[in-house]
Amino acid sequence: MPLRIAHITNEAFGSESASGVQQAVYCLARAQAELGEAVAVFSRDDHAVNVLADDAESAPRTPRTVVPALGISLRQRMLSRYFERTLAEDLLGWQPDIVHFHSVHIPQNVVLAAHLVDAGIPYCVTVHGALFRAALRRGWLKKTLFNLLFERRYLNEARFIHALNARETEVIRRCGVNPPIVVVPNGLPPDTNVLALRPDELYAEHPGLRGQRVFMFVGRLDLWQKGLDLLVEAFASAELPQASLVLVGPDWRGSRRALATRAEQLGISTSVVFIEPAFGQQKANLFAAADVFVHPSRWEGLSLSVLAAAAAGKACLITREADPLGELERAQAAVVVEATVSRIAEGLRQAAALSRQDLDIMGTRARRVAESHFTWPSIAATLVEAYRRALTSQESYAAMESAPRVLK
Repeated sequence: MPLRIAHITNEAFGSESASGVQQAVYCLARAQAELGEAVAVFSRDDHAVNVLADDAESAPRTPRTVVPALGISLRQRMLSRYFERTLAEDLLGWQPDIVHFHSVHIPQNVVLAAHLVDAGIPYCVTVHGALFRAALRRGWLKKTLFNLLFERRYLNEARFIHALNARETEVIRRCGVNPPIVVVPNGLPPDTNVLALRPDELYAEHPGLRGQRVFMFVGRLDLWQKGLDLLVEAFASAELPQASLVLVGPDWRGSRRALATRAEQLGISTSVVFIEPAFGQQKANLFAAADVFVHPSRWEGLSLSVLAAAAAGKACLITREADPLGELERAQAAVVVEATVSRIAEGLRQAAALSRQDLDIMGTRARRVAESHFTWPSIAATLVEAYRRALTSQESYAAMESAPRVLK
């Protein structure tokens, strides 16, 4: 019988998002529906219920379920302001077998999970890299207090935690989280198979890039997490006369202005180009014009942008934190560096010195890694297996927890 799987997400459900978390939810939910499971995505941003597949005979939906208020303990009173009654009623009315939360540090999820516990509905949580030390450093005091007062219990009441790589498992355990951990990577982004129809589009809009070695970042312009402050400093330090840096993506908390200001201070503003977020065909066209994809993250769960670049056959310059399970480094498909200005600058010089043939060889290796190790049908099936275990017994997770699942 199909499982009834509900995913909870903070943004509108869809493929055109610069958030790797949202893209992962979109792909995972669709892949699970294609396996024959009943799947719904509850989007907090637009208050929508997106039913991808349903099995009305096995669990008919009720029009509305009355959700009682939480108790009167101090912890419950402190959380009550984050209670979303409509979302809770819609979710319980859909009658899920299991609920899958995405990301941490979200008070609304903590409150909703408490109601699920009261209703006897199991849930799991994907951390999406948010517990790495570098991630916790931003807003450290607030996150530490939230974890001690609320989040640790939320995570420990989950049937299992989903980690994207083995390093994340160690980080989760250090945070005092005890449930079984299932390690399964993300898969390729939703627009991976879109072909470039206008590979010269970038040069048409920015003629000065012709003849340059184009280093391109695609993703959210998050100065801290994505290491873009390090990248701009390193690009200036590398002193590459025939190279340009193209940063594609939406602004994040003023990062774009900060990066543009720093580039001007360093005297490289004419070599740094900012482009608005791109999806589908436009993103494929931009990838086609890139010589080297750059992703110098300080931390990652598993970056869909890196997977997208690899699937597009791009040579990559990435930090070790951004290398999906270390596969690109093992395949010699990327220049892998530490997240420091000096190491990134050294990597830029190394990539700038590579011949076109060498870049093409690296790109071919990268595409092979992406297509052979990160497929959504296998990922979806593995997580469905974990859901079924969660509904029956806690004793059979040991084998799933011992190592990352390299999927083919």
